Amino acid sequence: QQQQQQQQQQNQEEEQNSSMESLEDPLWEQVKRTAKEEVERNAEAGPQLYQGIISQPSLLESVVTVISLEIESELIPATQLKNLFLDMLTWEDDVSIHLDTMAACNRSPSIGSALNALLFHKGLHALVCYRVGHRLWQAGRTGLAYYMQSTVSQKYSADIHPACTMGSGVYLNCGGGVVIGETARVGNDVSILQGVTLGGTGKEAGDRHPKVGNGVILHDSATVLGNIQVGDGAIITAKSIVTKPVPPLARVSGIPAKIQNYRIMTKEALDEADMFERDLGYFYMKQWQNLAPHTKVVSPQKKV
Repeated sequence: QQQQQQQQQQNQEEEQNSSMESLEDPLWEQVKRTAKEEVERNAEAGPQLYQGIISQPSLLESVVTVISLEIESELIPATQLKNLFLDMLTWEDDVSIHLDTMAACNRSPSIGSALNALLFHKGLHALVCYRVGHRLWQAGRTGLAYYMQSTVSQKYSADIHPACTMGSGVYLNCGGGVVIGETARVGNDVSILQGVTLGGTGKEAGDRHPKVGNGVILHDSATVLGNIQVGDGAIITAKSIVTKPVPPLARVSGIPAKIQNYRIMTKEALDEADMFERDLGYFYMKQWQNLAPHTKVVSPQKKV
């Protein structure tokens, strides 16, 4: 009976995979078309584009191939790494990687295209490696998960614990180092810029890291410490240190961080906002409109 159940589960997975393969992938088609156009303009780029993009059957296998060649070592060659990645990553991870790729395009002006993100974006590559490490951790293969974490730290300057959980559509800019702790939770569509730390205070054990909601923007060198909630759509400004919960849509700054104001979720306000706020604001506008008051928080004046 157990063998029959396993066979049924395997058949269901194969049916799901075959149905997904039969569907067109607009993002992947766009990437391949861009790669072929680039080869026509610049023949010297042909070998790299053919190996990483044109010869690959899917976006997932493309990015896995590129990353495997980047992080291979004498211990684990690229071919073995690629097989490991494809074995561990699930259909859910495939969807997340597609959304992560689009996030890199939309929120990084220096990238410009999905093709460049797949080939060169260190943050996207670090996220893919994290997702593999997370599946290894869930499967009880903690030694290999820690190896993946160490490799990502060395290659991409991002120290992401494989036990933490991260949503999809995440933009990670890890050029200056990013640290995300073991019990941290990161929601969907979060922007994490360089130098961000989601850590513990060092005074507690167990569940000790931040819980970051959907659409949160963590600017350069922002630090969030302890098991605290950062509400949906909140913005942590550069170099702020947060040790207390942050309400949804609040903009906080300072050391320690204090609420400066709340985001206004109207089209007029978003038209004047920066790139990060615009990209997610239009998508979440209706959902977030009633999350927070649209009034500025004024600090009490000091007595003279």
